[in-house]
Formats: sequence, structure tokens, C-alpha cells
Amino acid sequence: MNDYVPRPRERYDAHWVIKRDLANIIAKYTAWGDLETAAVYKEALARYNGG
Repeated sequence: MNDYVPRPRERYDAHWVIKRDLANIIAKYTAWGDLETAAVYKEALARYNGG
């Protein structure tokens, strides 16, 4: 007997995930003191946000 019950896939917003990940990367490099690399990711986030 098969007890497998399919679950609906969780919905997610891919754009939100990318923004979250970029923000986490920026926070990590900022905490490490690597402001130059953090600035590169901040620029990428700004471009992704359309700004």
C-alpha cells in the first residue's frame, strides 16, 4: 500500500528570494569589513530593483 500523500508546492516569489539573498551577501561582506565588495553587490541590488 502506498502511503505517499502529495503536498502542494509552496509558492514563492523568485524576485523576493533574489533580493533577500543579495541583502544577505551585502550584510556578510559589510560585517567582514569588505566594503568594496559590498558596494558591488549594493549596485547589483539597485540595478535589480530598477534603480
